[in-house]
Amino acid sequence: MNYLIEILAFNNWIEFNSNINKSDICLWHSLMAMANRFGWKEFNIPIQTLISKSKLTKNDIYKSRNKLKQLGILEFKERSGNQSSVYKMISIVSLYGTQIGSQSMTQIGSQISTQSETQIVNIHKTKNQKPKTKNKESIANAIPKKVFGEFGNVLLKETEFEKLNAEYGEEAQEFIEYLSSHIEMKGYKAKSHYLAIKKWVALASREKKFRESKLREGGQNYAANRNKPRFKATREYPE
Repeated sequence: MNYLIEILAFNNWIEFNSNINKSDICLWHSLMAMANRFGWKEFNIPIQTLISKSKLTKNDIYKSRNKLKQLGILEFKERSGNQSSVYKMISIVSLYGTQIGSQSMTQIGSQISTQSETQIVNIHKTKNQKPKTKNKESIANAIPKKVFGEFGNVLLKETEFEKLNAEYGEEAQEFIEYLSSHIEMKGYKAKSHYLAIKKWVALASREKKFRESKLREGGQNYAANRNKPRFKATREYPE
């Protein structure tokens, strides 16, 4: 049997059999694929495997295989115990020949050739077409980013880096390092590190710097106060 011709013949055959339903068609195709795999000889297949391949229920399979057997296009025999049933596909072409309009190999070959030529023409048309204009967002995303920061995890475009320097001056590098440490310690993720610096990193870095300066000042005052002479407590009151 020729797999392709049998499928074409089956598709023509079902047009003359209105009592064939979707389950019958699905089971036939599943069994036909197995028959092709086993060289058109008898084959056995577990019901669970057939359920998986056909996506049908066990009850649907039992009903459809009985119908296909009655129609003379399938043979099967059940075996006792846990043994799986044995199936044999009957050639549609051998039963009905050209009466159902089955196509010859020459016709099939011409169809495949026509389809291939059409695909080639479509490919050439696609090649000759002008590429669609990309929107601004896709063009912006295509610009490569450079790596910054101590831990090499801050990604900025060259234009973004220049904007940060123009806006923040020397502080720009401090903000980059702050973000780099934050990413390294906490695994922070953002689509745009440039926007992250603008939205919160600059403020957070300045607040941290302010707190550290206050702590330093507090430490110096404490040291200075320690060196001052202490007065003894007295119960005398000033006049």
